[in-house]
Amino acid sequence: MLSVKRRTALVASASVFAALYAVLGAIPVSRLVLGSGNFLTASNFTTPLAGMVFGPLVGGFAVLVGDLLDVYAGIVVLPTGISIIVADLAAVAVAGLAYTGKRKAAVALPVAVIALYWADPISRLFVYGIPFTWLHMLSLVPLGGVLYLEGRGRISRLNPAFVVGVTFGALLCGQLTGTLVGQELSVRVFRTLSEQAWRNIVPLFFPLYPVERTFFTAVGSLVSIPVLRALWRRQHHGQSP
Repeated sequence: MLSVKRRTALVASASVFAALYAVLGAIPVSRLVLGSGNFLTASNFTTPLAGMVFGPLVGGFAVLVGDLLDVYAGIVVLPTGISIIVADLAAVAVAGLAYTGKRKAAVALPVAVIALYWADPISRLFVYGIPFTWLHMLSLVPLGGVLYLEGRGRISRLNPAFVVGVTFGALLCGQLTGTLVGQELSVRVFRTLSEQAWRNIVPLFFPLYPVERTFFTAVGSLVSIPVLRALWRRQHHGQSP
């Protein structure tokens, strides 16, 4: 159990992160194809970091608060913005599980999301003869690899390879979760699109999401590595990681 002082510090830090996340959410980076005014924003650079620093629960809560502040400010537009919020929570969960030593769960979550996508009748499984989830499945290799090496004591959680592997896996899981939720909302819940109309739209962002996720992984890792190292040094009184 955490002490009262430690819990207070954790809540205060998470609150500051939530506020920063909301501010970064006002900086657009990439417009969503079915966003109804929504964008992927600079906050996505720090989504995995929330899980790495605070764990899946507190980190998820901080990101949720940040997203809800953006909803209140009109930056995230509902109902389509629901897919953004759920995608962020999935990315935080993967990163948080990885950094709290729950390695099997960190891999099982993206595997489950991939399986759900393939099982959903709405999903367009192939685009131009290529599986839609090709990069999501590929991301399991670096994610599982760095978790295996870390579990064997070969690398630490501060190792750049570990940060990049987890960030990449987390962001890809978030992207597919957002797609899955988005298609369910558009086709089944709000009925703004027919199944065929949705399948016709998928090729529009199929070539884009690998570039987008790679870009967010690169920038997110460059942000996360020095932050994690600085926090480690502060916790260990200036020792080298």
